[in-house]
Amino acid sequence: MVRMRKNVNQGAPTFNAIGHSGVSLDQVSKYFGKIKVLDQINVDIDAGECVVLVGKNGSGKSTLLRILAGVLLPDSGTVGKTKSTHMYASDVLPRLPFTAEEYLSHMGRICGIDSKRLRQRIQELSNLLSLDSAMDQKLPFLSKGTLQKVNLIQALLPGPGGLLLLDEPLSGLDISAQEALTALLEQWKQAGTTIITICHEPKLVERVADRVLLLRGGCISRQWTREELLLYTGPSVVHIQGRSLTEQSTHAISKLEEQDGVLSVTSHPDSSHVQEVCWAWKVASYASDQILRAILEAGGSIISVQQDQSSLRMESLLEEEA
Repeated sequence: MVRMRKNVNQGAPTFNAIGHSGVSLDQVSKYFGKIKVLDQINVDIDAGECVVLVGKNGSGKSTLLRILAGVLLPDSGTVGKTKSTHMYASDVLPRLPFTAEEYLSHMGRICGIDSKRLRQRIQELSNLLSLDSAMDQKLPFLSKGTLQKVNLIQALLPGPGGLLLLDEPLSGLDISAQEALTALLEQWKQAGTTIITICHEPKLVERVADRVLLLRGGCISRQWTREELLLYTGPSVVHIQGRSLTEQSTHAISKLEEQDGVLSVTSHPDSSHVQEVCWAWKVASYASDQILRAILEAGGSIISVQQDQSSLRMESLLEEEA
């Protein structure tokens, strides 16, 4: 359960170990220079809850997550966390001069995972996210989506339990990896993991979130329960994963983004084929046949098509008044 509290007490920032709740923030504020990024945040999150943070750019979401991870210190207020494993995947993984396997092995050793279990965990998670072919490639040469998989695996190495902090975990992932990660987070929550994530992907919010908190101007301006989120559910959508094989087809397909029914499009170069570009489309179901036909006529190929039964209208949440 998530509870927002009003408290007038202020003082120097402190970190306390707590036993009754996964996370507790009391009057937490943060400045960057003269700009107040977080403004007296008060919230309790129980152990085993999944809370999703939403909000427009600059609303303070990533700063709040970094404070929970211990990467940043608040300028005032108190942060309380249970004495448990803390796992964190930031929004960007630095392109360090290591192979994926070297990086993951190093991060696992830092977490204190014994070598036999570490090898097993890396293998399990790389299989789950289809990372095997990139394990011996250096991080600077990986695509955005592949780099994100490495970033997620390093956070997931310790296993379920404790506190898991994720900043846009589905960003850049192909549809199959998004599905695999969402299913894993469902399992982890059932196993008692406290999950706090920034996410604007309806799939994860619908299936895993217990509460959604809207940040605006550094404040929590609104919250929703799982039941209340049903009011923001719209018509079904179709996810299309495809590939363009030539520069000419890539150019032609890019022009389709403005067609009626296209809700979002992401693309990234295929790490194994320099000329190829992978596409992920989210389209309204009524326009899916038309978009599929247009992609093929533009010289693209279709990898997979998946239909959601419903779609949470995230843009409606972001526009909500406090």
